[in-house]
Amino acid sequence: MTIWKNSRADVYYHDDKPELNDPGYEVRITGDELVVSYQGSSGWVNYTGRDLGGGHYELAAPEVDGRAMLHRCGDSEFLEGYWSEGSEHGLWRVYLAD
Repeated sequence: MTIWKNSRADVYYHDDKPELNDPGYEVRITGDELVVSYQGSSGWVNYTGRDLGGGHYELAAPEVDGRAMLHRCGDSEFLEGYWSEGSEHGLWRVYLAD
């Protein structure tokens, strides 16, 4: 298991300003499972999913009606892809940091 407890993200919204260098993300990879966690307005949000192959992860976060797809190329220091929570959606890049 590998854990990055001090990760941050650039979060882009479809219809709003981006949140750049947003701190407070934790990323955990165990085998083919990926969990991306952050503190939301009602507590922790956990996007959890599996590698579909080649570093493409499909994730879900039921607590916020969330879905996401993230990709990690080899041992890259970031993951990137899209997200949706309810009626909001956009893109994100999560930078891995210990």
